[in-house]
Amino acid sequence: MAEASNRRITDYLLPSAAALGLGAAMWSALGVSDTVAKYDDAIAVVDGVPIARSVYESAVAGLASAKRNPLTDEERREALERIVDEELLLRRAMKLGLPESDPPSRKALVNAMLQLSVADAAKLEPTDEELRTFYAERPKLIAPQPLLTVRAASFDNTDTARIQRLQAALASGQAFEASVKAAGGEPALLPQGPIIPAKVAEYAGASVRDTALGLEPGRTSGPVEIGRRVVFVHLIARLEAPPPPLEEVRAVVIDEWRKRATEKAFEDYLRGLRSTARITYADGVK
Repeated sequence: MAEASNRRITDYLLPSAAALGLGAAMWSALGVSDTVAKYDDAIAVVDGVPIARSVYESAVAGLASAKRNPLTDEERREALERIVDEELLLRRAMKLGLPESDPPSRKALVNAMLQLSVADAAKLEPTDEELRTFYAERPKLIAPQPLLTVRAASFDNTDTARIQRLQAALASGQAFEASVKAAGGEPALLPQGPIIPAKVAEYAGASVRDTALGLEPGRTSGPVEIGRRVVFVHLIARLEAPPPPLEEVRAVVIDEWRKRATEKAFEDYLRGLRSTARITYADGVK
């Protein structure tokens, strides 16, 4: 039971070491030095680096929430020792220069700094006015499906004579449906009026839908090979539906607003770092 408890404590308290790729285990019991008295909020000091009591209390609270029974004094002390071990591993990683020499360690630290730099922005809530302005300035942020009026016809892929007859009729400027009828093609069973792309796929297949979405009204595309048949697709009209009311998509718009806010926060953070850093480039760098 104690061993299982220790494993849970170790798993909970060592995310940093795992991120740095430090698989080593240094589980030795370390006492808290009298040096702690020099620090107001320190529960332990590791090589002159204080471990804040709040860090320990937060870790203990996390452990307690994962257990049915209250933590024992032994488990609390074990939690403290694991925090000390984590600090030792972290200090050792810094001494070895892992952030500079080990790509996974460097990536983990960069990602941690990225999250830290945008932590406050990720919690922001837009006002109603900010949200309405944001949505109004981006009418395609949540693009509804267009309504398509489509015609299509197919031929056996070996019936080159009829295929060429249709191509010739279309090239001469004849209407699509009349050309299909004259060439002896097989019209696809599509509604006469406008329908959403999903319905086009339901009636005539995904290839016809995708082809229609790529067409300008009045244009024809083909031959499109589908199995043993070739298909010609003609788009009569495309109606762009207006964006949905903000009230219907408010949660999605807030998420997008917050995403843009965090991106800007990160850019501002980097700009601040660059403004105080001394950066030089090698000769020849463009």
